[in-house]
Amino acid sequence: MLLTCGVLLSCTSSPTKPASESSQVKAAPGSTLEQSNPQQQTDGLVPPEIVRSEGVRIEKGVKMLTVGNVQGHYLLSCNTNQDSCVTPTPGQDYLLFSKTTRWKFPGAKDFMTLEWIQDWTGSYNNEENIALLPRDRHSPTRMGMYWLRSWDKNK
Repeated sequence: MLLTCGVLLSCTSSPTKPASESSQVKAAPGSTLEQSNPQQQTDGLVPPEIVRSEGVRIEKGVKMLTVGNVQGHYLLSCNTNQDSCVTPTPGQDYLLFSKTTRWKFPGAKDFMTLEWIQDWTGSYNNEENIALLPRDRHSPTRMGMYWLRSWDKNK
């Protein structure tokens, strides 16, 4: 009999932001994000967090990357043998989708959520999954799927 056991690598979870903090995400000119309007707020939208790629290293088939913003820094990992284990471009901004993100891009008919992205890319079982998409929609980088190792809040 084969027994499979998962090990949680981190005891921390992604931060949960109050609605007022989440609604403060500002769209840059030409960005794929637009300011939320009252209708979007009633739709229960939670915009993706905007983070910047800070560093990447690979150890024994596991890619570890750091992304962050003024709120804090995420340490994410992925298996290098997975197609969704994308290496972010250093210094580039990304949209971070967590389990609470629910967003509608301009002109889209459906909401984009982490679950929707996982349907396309796969997921890591027994881990908290995080997806990264380039903020610049003209970027050639694909969306990536990672598991959350830790999150450190800036002081």
